[in-house]
Amino acid sequence: MIYYYIVLFITQILHSIVGFGSTSIGIPFLSLALGAERSVLLLSTAGTLLSLLIAITQRKDILYRELFIIILTIFPFMPIGFLLFSRLRPYDAILRLIMGTVVCLVASRELWRRMVKNNHKDPPKWAIYTALGVGAILESMISMGAALINFYALSRMKDKRNFRATMVAVWVFTNTVSTLFRAFILKAYSPPIWMGILYAIPLIFLAFFVGNKLHHKIPNERFANVVYMIQLVSGVISIGGGVMLLL
Repeated sequence: MIYYYIVLFITQILHSIVGFGSTSIGIPFLSLALGAERSVLLLSTAGTLLSLLIAITQRKDILYRELFIIILTIFPFMPIGFLLFSRLRPYDAILRLIMGTVVCLVASRELWRRMVKNNHKDPPKWAIYTALGVGAILESMISMGAALINFYALSRMKDKRNFRATMVAVWVFTNTVSTLFRAFILKAYSPPIWMGILYAIPLIFLAFFVGNKLHHKIPNERFANVVYMIQLVSGVISIGGGVMLLL
């Protein structure tokens, strides 16, 4: 379990810095030791607690109009994600390979467009809303839809404080619904899982304070590039995790 707490602490710091990443980066690593299902339960629940902490302390930065738009868009897709989660659990490795590839392609394109071509125009609306819908399904299935949802959010929120505060509020909603589904419908939580989450609470608070300090050191004009770099890394990690699960 020491490995679990190390992975959790590092990814929670990252989550505190940019408002996501604890599951998309942490799950592939933790799956190697604990399996995909236990990793999703542990890290998604811990991520919910951290997101709630950030949302409460940074509530003045939440853009509630954007929050409601994202939640109202995501909510209809969540039952589809839950259904697919129960049906496609045996194909978790393949899903992570596909998801990782899509994230790498999207992040690479945006980094090339922003950093090489110096083009900061927003992507086409059809691409933004498609990413939001697909991201909602993937977030419900395997807690790894943040990268695609963020693709939409970055086009709508240009201030890093608004982005982080609003997106963690989104994760509080989506992860709470997912947790209730897994706890009461799938009966996926066991006493050892709950104890692992309980023991992680001090690390979650510490990660919040460390990550919050680092968040304020990132220049606002470079924040989107940092987000896409992290998403590129998470895509590569997801591909690697999928390959390892297939071996």
